[in-house]
Amino acid sequence: MTTSPDQTFLARTFEDGRYAWTRTHRVRVRAVLAEAALLGALAVATLVQALTDDGWTTAYFLAWSAGMLLFIPLHSLLNLGIRGVFDRGRHSLDEHQEGLREHSHSSVGWPMTALTFAAWAGGIALASGTGHTVLALCLGFLLWFASGLLPYWHLAWTLPDEEDDALSA
Repeated sequence: MTTSPDQTFLARTFEDGRYAWTRTHRVRVRAVLAEAALLGALAVATLVQALTDDGWTTAYFLAWSAGMLLFIPLHSLLNLGIRGVFDRGRHSLDEHQEGLREHSHSSVGWPMTALTFAAWAGGIALASGTGHTVLALCLGFLLWFASGLLPYWHLAWTLPDEEDDALSA
């Protein structure tokens, strides 16, 4: 199967100059910190809720829903800042972008594995210790989700500003 030399709409969006402001290190780092804080707050809320006798409540459901909805624009901002290298097909990436993607994946391999293990172990421990299976699934999901975000966060944190990168080339 051959691919068209034309960029897809998604690739054109990530390369659009209107979003150049998201590609600065400061913006990317703030997006990473905001995403990590949001997932951390949801994990803490899940643990607190599981340690109460109430279990799943309407207030917790609203906090969970609001947190997950807030994640969407935060991740979109982060994704624009790294030009969507994890969400685009290989045919739309240049060699440098493919190298960045592979380097970030390999750099966070062990932490991803540890977080995935923590997702399983934490979910099982929470379910067996408190009896709140749904909240245990929520905690496991959050930890597993964070493990999948580690390559995004690594790339966003370590990628230099494009002006700095252009000067060094």
